[in-house]
Amino acid sequence: MYCHVGQIGTRALGNSNENSQEVADRCANYGGLFIGTHAAEVLGDYGAGPNHTLPTGGTGRYTGGLSVFNFLRIRTWMRIDNKKESQDMVEDSVRMARLEGLEGHARAAEARSLTLTPAYKKANNGSN
Repeated sequence: MYCHVGQIGTRALGNSNENSQEVADRCANYGGLFIGTHAAEVLGDYGAGPNHTLPTGGTGRYTGGLSVFNFLRIRTWMRIDNKKESQDMVEDSVRMARLEGLEGHARAAEARSLTLTPAYKKANNGSN
């Protein structure tokens, strides 16, 4: 048996047949999955605890139900102290920025390059 319903990103998906775990393992897109012969959405909403606020309108294809994670502030950071070791990333950044049409980003990356001549230096070469 294949989980066709899961393809639409349903809000809640109940699976209470005899091989419920086998079917559940094939499902990927749902807001809440209720597995087992005695499982019910109401138990997930109020008793077992996942939550009562599940995604609607097919958004279960890319998100799950409301949880504490929705209220956490995710912060990303990076640290680059070694200019020489960062050169592959610098060159990739120059290329990607130019492909996206972000010339200012490309120039900011070029300014950190050990091998590329920054555009602002190229522009001033002819005027001196």
